[in-house]
Amino acid sequence: MLNFKNNFFASPILNKMNKTFPLFAILSSALYLNANAQDKTLNKEILLAQNEEQKNHQEKIDPTQDVAGGLGEKGYSAPKYAVLPTGKTLPKGIFKIDTALVYSFGNQGFDSNGSQVDNGLTYKRWITGAQIQYGLSNSVSLGIGIPFVTSYQLGMNGNTVAANSELYQKYYNHVLNDLSSKLSQVSGGALCGNNTTQASCANYINSGGSIPNTFSLPITLPTGETINITSASSIKDQIRNILLTASQPTNGATGLGDIQVGVLWSIISEESPLRHVPLYFSLGGGLRIPTGKFNIVTAMRATGGDGTLITGGGTYDAILRWNLDYVAVPGLILSWQHVAEYSITKADLTRTSMLDNTSSNTENPNASGGDGQGNTLTFSRKGLHHIGFLQAAWGLGNISESLKWSGLYTQAKYNIAAKAYLNGQPIYTVGDQFYLGESSMHPDHGYEQYYSASIGTKVSGLPYRIPAEFTAEFEYPFAGYNRMVSPMNAKGTFTFYF
Repeated sequence: MLNFKNNFFASPILNKMNKTFPLFAILSSALYLNANAQDKTLNKEILLAQNEEQKNHQEKIDPTQDVAGGLGEKGYSAPKYAVLPTGKTLPKGIFKIDTALVYSFGNQGFDSNGSQVDNGLTYKRWITGAQIQYGLSNSVSLGIGIPFVTSYQLGMNGNTVAANSELYQKYYNHVLNDLSSKLSQVSGGALCGNNTTQASCANYINSGGSIPNTFSLPITLPTGETINITSASSIKDQIRNILLTASQPTNGATGLGDIQVGVLWSIISEESPLRHVPLYFSLGGGLRIPTGKFNIVTAMRATGGDGTLITGGGTYDAILRWNLDYVAVPGLILSWQHVAEYSITKADLTRTSMLDNTSSNTENPNASGGDGQGNTLTFSRKGLHHIGFLQAAWGLGNISESLKWSGLYTQAKYNIAAKAYLNGQPIYTVGDQFYLGESSMHPDHGYEQYYSASIGTKVSGLPYRIPAEFTAEFEYPFAGYNRMVSPMNAKGTFTFYF
C-alpha cells in the first residue's frame, strides 16, 4: 500500500518537474547567451575607446613636455628647448628665483614732438634685485619682486640744457617776462638799458645786457626764496644760473625700491584650434607697494614724469597682467606680454629749494611773489600705465640636439606712462614743481612714452635636468615722447629652480 501511495503521489510531481527543467534550461541558456553577447559588446566598446584614446594621445601635442618642457623635476620630461612661454606657471611646489643685474646709461631723450634730443642730462645706474616665484598649483604661481639700486650717478651739462631742454626754455621765458616787466618800470628803465617796455627790455636781456654798477634788484622765486640780480654778470647769465642751480643733479637715491607682489594663473594651455600647435594664455594681478624712496629732493631724483622710479613711485598701484604665447613650430615661440598699472593712492612730495636743490625749501611760497602752492605738494596719476613687449624666442634645439641648451630672442618693448600731476597740474618730471598755479606753465603734451628694441641670448641647463639658466639682454630706445632721458640697458639674469 505504501509503495502504491508513494507511486501515486510521485507521478504528478515528477511529470511537472520533467516539464519545468527544460524551461529552466532554455531560460538559463538564453540569459547566458545574452549576458555573454553584452559582455563581448562592452569589451569591444572599451577596446575601441582605448584605441581611440591612444590614437588621440599619439596625435595630440603635449605642450608641457614636448614643446615647452617641464622644469626637469621628478616625474616630468626635461624640456627639449632652452626657451619657454613667457606666461608659463610653475609646477606645484617648485620655486624659481631670478637674480638680475642691470646697467642703465645714456643721455638721449625725446621731446614733446617725438624728436630725439640731448637734454643735457646723463646717468649711469646699477640695479640688482630678486624675483621669487612659487608654484601654488600646476596652473597658479605666486611671485614677489624686490628691486635694489646699488649705484646711481647723475650728471648735467648746463650749456646743453640751456640750448636743448624744453623744460629749461619754459622756465627761462617765464622768469624773463617777469623780470623784464619789473626792470622796465624801475627808474625809467635805467636798470634795463633805459628800455621802458617789457619787449624791449627782454631783448636787452637776451642780448647780454646788465644792470648798472652799484645797483641790485631783489626778486622773489616761486618757492618764496629771494635772490639779488646784480651788475656782476649779465642778467641772462644770472637767470641761467638760478634755473640750473634748481636742477643740478647729484648722485641719485639708492637702496630698496618698490616691492611688487602678484599671482599668475594659466588659463589656456592646449592646442590652438587654428593650427594644432600649443597656445598659452595666462592672466595675473598684483600690487606695487611704495617701499622705496619717493619723497626726496630733486638733486637725487631720476628723470621720468610718471614718477615710477625704480627707487620709489610713491603710490600703491594695482597691476593687471596677461601673457599670450603661440608656438609657431616646436622651439619657436611668439609672445605678447602686457601689464597695466593703476595708482590707487596719492603721495605727498616736499618741495625742493631752488637755491639749493639738495635741501627742502624752508621759505614761504605764499609770500608776495611766490607761487602760493605751499611746501607740501600732492602727487597723483590719472589713467593707466601700460608696459609690455612683443617677443620672438627661438630654441636652437630644433636645429640640433646638441644645441638644446641655447636660445635667442628679440623684443619690441613699449612703455606708455599714466599722466602725472602735482597739485592737479600735469608734469613730465617731478622737478617741474614750480608755478603750479599757472596752467600755461604746465601744458598737457600727452603721455610720456618710449619704445625700445632688445636682443638677448639664453643658456639653460633644464634640458639636462640642471635647474639653472642664464639670460643676457641689451635694450636700445628708438622712439618716444616727453622723455627727459631714455637710457640703454644691459641686463644679465641668473635663474635657479628648486
